[in-house]
Amino acid sequence: MQHSSPPHRKETSRRAVLAATAGLALTGSAGCLGSEDDAGDPDSVSDEFVFAVEAQDDPDDIERDWEPLAEWIESETGVPTSIDTVPDDSAAIGALATGQAHASYLSGGPSWVGWNEHGFETLAVEADEDGNPYYIAAGYTRADTGIESMRDAEGVDSAHTGDLTGAGMLVPTAYLADEELVTFDDDDDVTAIRDAVEEYFGNPVVGGGYIGALQALSEEQADIAFGRATTPEEYCGRSDTEDWCLDPDEYAIVEEFTQVPSHPVLASLEVTAAETELLEDALLALNDDPDGQAILEDVFDVHELQAATSEDHLGPYGELISNLPGIEDHLLE
Repeated sequence: MQHSSPPHRKETSRRAVLAATAGLALTGSAGCLGSEDDAGDPDSVSDEFVFAVEAQDDPDDIERDWEPLAEWIESETGVPTSIDTVPDDSAAIGALATGQAHASYLSGGPSWVGWNEHGFETLAVEADEDGNPYYIAAGYTRADTGIESMRDAEGVDSAHTGDLTGAGMLVPTAYLADEELVTFDDDDDVTAIRDAVEEYFGNPVVGGGYIGALQALSEEQADIAFGRATTPEEYCGRSDTEDWCLDPDEYAIVEEFTQVPSHPVLASLEVTAAETELLEDALLALNDDPDGQAILEDVFDVHELQAATSEDHLGPYGELISNLPGIEDHLLE
């Protein structure tokens, strides 16, 4: 659903307008969304919004302050908003599932798990400067290898960004499984993915991230590498490239596997239609205000947010990786 951006910093909040229109008192209770009297009422609005946010282990992120987002949501909706810091993705999903939080900001993999298991809908998604709320996971090779398909890559040396990493190992292996080129000895053990990689390819080179996989391909340690479709251009299409880089036209895409979704903001199933509208509008309004753009940069570290549905944003990725054994537990580790 597309929404027009609401006016900013209004004296009369949209929450009050919705409540007046519906002729309802704003209701809610601590620790849950709304009250029993409002259960099933699409026009009810809680007396507080709660965002569940995962605590960051990365030293670069540990000081990230989410309070400006809470203040923005409160200013746009008129509803007091708090940040609930949770230890991990599982806890964030649990907070949404049990009604302890209205919304949570998660990466693509855990978000798919939340949608797949609980049906969480999406309030907004990250998008890059080109307007894309995803990147393309792909396999690429040197133009002189003669590899034109994943079937051609059987038995050749491969380069992966890391052990059981998304675009570097999970997605290409899911594609191989979808094409019935590999099978798994254990339907519930994620390590069977590693076994399938070792059986299908010659000598897998694992580790080093996107640049490590590209370097292994460039230096002929491998004949196919996996990562973002844009990796060769991003690292070897610049003026200050590494000595080992080939010219960009010396790399060729073998297969584009799927769209890997950006981080979405997911909503609890207990969020009402009125609350969904308020939260969606408030999040999308960040794009159109200098203060909002500062929050996008400093808090989300993204260019913009877009409206999207879970089906559109998470569906193609989930359909592919659901071929993998033990994938839901792995994505929440």
